[in-house]
Amino acid sequence: MTSPHDQVEPTPLTWVEISERALMANARLLQKVAAGSKRSPITCVMVKGNGYGHGLIEASRCFVKAGIDWLGVADIREAQSLRSAGVQAPLYAVCHVAPNQVHAAVKLGLKLTVYDAQTVQAASRAVHDLGRPCHLHLKLETGTNRQGLRHDQALQLAQEILDTPGLVLEGLSTHFADIEDTTDHGFAKQQLARFQAGLNALRDLMSSKGEDPNQLMAHASNSAAVMLWPEVSLDMVRFGIAAYGMWPSKETFLSAQQLGRRPLDLQPAMTWKTVVAQVREVPSGEWVGYGRTFQALRDSKIAILPIGYYDGYDRRFSSRSQVLIGGHKAPIAGRVAMNMVAVDVTDNPTVTQGDEVVLLGSQQAPDGSVSALHAEQLARWIGTINYEVVTRINDRIDRVLKD
Repeated sequence: MTSPHDQVEPTPLTWVEISERALMANARLLQKVAAGSKRSPITCVMVKGNGYGHGLIEASRCFVKAGIDWLGVADIREAQSLRSAGVQAPLYAVCHVAPNQVHAAVKLGLKLTVYDAQTVQAASRAVHDLGRPCHLHLKLETGTNRQGLRHDQALQLAQEILDTPGLVLEGLSTHFADIEDTTDHGFAKQQLARFQAGLNALRDLMSSKGEDPNQLMAHASNSAAVMLWPEVSLDMVRFGIAAYGMWPSKETFLSAQQLGRRPLDLQPAMTWKTVVAQVREVPSGEWVGYGRTFQALRDSKIAILPIGYYDGYDRRFSSRSQVLIGGHKAPIAGRVAMNMVAVDVTDNPTVTQGDEVVLLGSQQAPDGSVSALHAEQLARWIGTINYEVVTRINDRIDRVLKD
C-alpha cells in the first residue's frame, strides 16, 4: 500500500532562487538608459545560456512582462523551448543556426544572424516551402574576428538576400571586441567607425535596388556599450549581463565613473542555495576529502553539502571559496568533489543538518546583519568572470521565481 508521504514531491537539495522584481527593475532601468539616446531603440535581452543561468523560461517571462521587445537566443533549441512554453515575443538567434535547422527556425519565426550563403539558401527554400518570410540580420566583421563578414563580402551576401523573394534583410549587426576589458575604448571606436561605413554602403545598396534603407536595423551595443555610450544605441540594443543585475566588468564600472555617468542601481537577481546534509566532528590532525588537501589543525566541525562540480560549483573553489550558513561565512575545506563539498563550520557551533546554505547571494544572520557572496567575488577566486559563474550552474537545478 502506498503511503501518502510517498506521493509528496521531494524537496530539492539545491535550488536557485530568482528575484522577479530584480529582473524587471533591471530591464526597466536599462530601457530608460537606452531611451535617453536620440532615438528609442528596440530592446533585446539575451536569454541564451539558460538565461545567463537564471532560467531560460523564467527569465524570459519576466523580461517580457517588463516590456522588453525582443529576446536573444543562441540556437534553435532555446527558441523551441521558449515557443513550447508559450513565449511569443520576437526571438533573435545571435549564434550559428545550421542550414539543416533553418526550416524549423523559419517555422518558429526565429530571426537569424547570417554570414554564409548556405544559410541564406536554406532560408530561401524554407520560405518557399512554408509560405512565410524569414528575417535575416547580416553580421559585419569589424575587429573581433569571431563571427561575420568583412565589408565587401557582406555587401555581396546582402545582394543575394535582397534578390531572393521572401527573405527580409532586417538588420546589420556587429560586436565589440574589448569594450568590457579596458578603460581605453579607442579600438571600440574604430569598430564603430567601420560599422558605420558598412552600414552606409549597405543602405546605398538598398536604395539602388528600390528598397527603403531606413527599414534596415543597425545594432552593435551590448550592456557595456549602452552604459558608456547611450548616444550610439542605434536602432536596437542587446542587453546581456546587466539585465541580470551584474556589471559587465570592473573596467566598465570605472569607465562609467570616468565619463561622469551615475552608476546604475543594478540588482543581482540570483541566489543559489543548498542545505547541510551532515555535520561531522573531525579531530585535530585528521584529513578531509580527496587528496588530503585539508588538514584539521584543531578539533573541527565540518559540514557536508550535497553539491559539487557536477552541479556547476567549480572544482577550483577547493579550499578557496566560502559559503554562508546562518548569515556567517564558512570556508570550503579541501577539494570540491563531483557531488559533495566540505565546509569548516568550527566557528559556528549552531550549524546543524538541514540548515540552509547560500552558495551565491546574500543571507541574514540572527542578529539582523546581512552577508553576501557576489558572482564577482566567486569569479575572482577561480580566475574567471561573473558570466561563467552563473551560466555554469547546472540546468537540471530548479530555478524558482521569488517576489
